[in-house]
Amino acid sequence: MTPTAVARTLRDALIAGLCGTVAQLALRAARKALGVLPDFQPYDDMQRELLHGVGTSLPSALQALLPLISGALIWSSIFAWAYRWIPGRTALRKGLAVSGFAWLLTGLVLFPAIGKGVFARDAGQGGWPALMMLVMLSSYCITLSLVYGWLRRDRQPEDLTS
Repeated sequence: MTPTAVARTLRDALIAGLCGTVAQLALRAARKALGVLPDFQPYDDMQRELLHGVGTSLPSALQALLPLISGALIWSSIFAWAYRWIPGRTALRKGLAVSGFAWLLTGLVLFPAIGKGVFARDAGQGGWPALMMLVMLSSYCITLSLVYGWLRRDRQPEDLTS
């Protein structure tokens, strides 16, 4: 892959990641405004555990940037690298596949790691937290995939090997 193709791939990943992050942040804001599961704050819990695990604290302004950094830079770059291996022939199907994977990872690994139990069953709110996370993760993953697929639509086959 040429340096130009790599730069385009990273640019496309960043743009798609920003769009996915904005979609998810908008849904988080709507959730807060509507009072949906106000006692269940998995993003805050994950950040707190992450910072505790590395033995540091960050100013709240930097903590607010963590979702942007992870969504727009880290996860979108991983997504772009893995794009050709993600199941699905369309960007929508790829987004759905990644949503399912992210939800399983969150439910089986991340929630237990932050003390919420498998699929947040220990949060004491039934299946609602798990369903909410599926919606939240899908908003990011599907938006990321649709935008990335749209940005990549005119690429030559040799450029799509990323």
